[in-house]
Amino acid sequence: NTDKIIFSPEFLRESKALYDNLYPSRIIIGRSNDNDFLIKKSQEFALLLKQGALKEEIPTLFMESTDAEAVKLFANTYLALRVAFFNELDTYAEVKKLNTKSIVSGVCLDPRIGMHYNNPSFGYGGYCLPKDTLQLKANFDGVPQNLITAICNSNETRKKYIAESIYNFWKEKYNKEQPVIGVYRLTMKSNSDNFRSSAIQSVMKELKEKNTRIIIYEPTIKIDIFENYEVINDFSLFKNISDIIVANRYDISLD
Repeated sequence: NTDKIIFSPEFLRESKALYDNLYPSRIIIGRSNDNDFLIKKSQEFALLLKQGALKEEIPTLFMESTDAEAVKLFANTYLALRVAFFNELDTYAEVKKLNTKSIVSGVCLDPRIGMHYNNPSFGYGGYCLPKDTLQLKANFDGVPQNLITAICNSNETRKKYIAESIYNFWKEKYNKEQPVIGVYRLTMKSNSDNFRSSAIQSVMKELKEKNTRIIIYEPTIKIDIFENYEVINDFSLFKNISDIIVANRYDISLD
């Protein structure tokens, strides 16, 4: 009985999967519109999802299964597009010595754009965006397109640019034969142990090919070697060994 359960805002923010189920933006059910049995069962299933949610008046759509799949692929690819766009904005600002934060703030005050999905990063990663963009690109076989391919290419360009920037900074400042690059956290969100396909891992791969030693600080990893990278979870030792620390996100301990 969800009426008797109270979730703190902090808990819901950190548990996105739970939040999405309790407050879904929409419910989309794929089915065959020519099958009365599936039409009936899809309506029952949608009702169950609504009963399990705390949000009321949830927009609900019923459509052919292939159309529902297309909704997911295009929605995630659009989100990937926003990530890629603001990453390219950030790259441009850095090369031209402009202020990324000021530009992003000015651009996003346009209500047609909005203040969401606008934070420059190492690139889009995780479980859904990389695979869904590539799946949509593959589905476009025989269909004219330029944008979907460009989104995928832009993400790879961003990760290569980040790796080049780190390495070139090292060479100009220290010129040591083999720098030790410490990677602070692989997880993509605070209070999470999810680092599946996080973009920082692609940056690490690029750096490793440049004859660098990569070490990882990631307390959620309980082994000494992860994907052929050394894991050092003694933070003091990690800091002392590292020549440069690449932070997947800021933490006060890095001060």
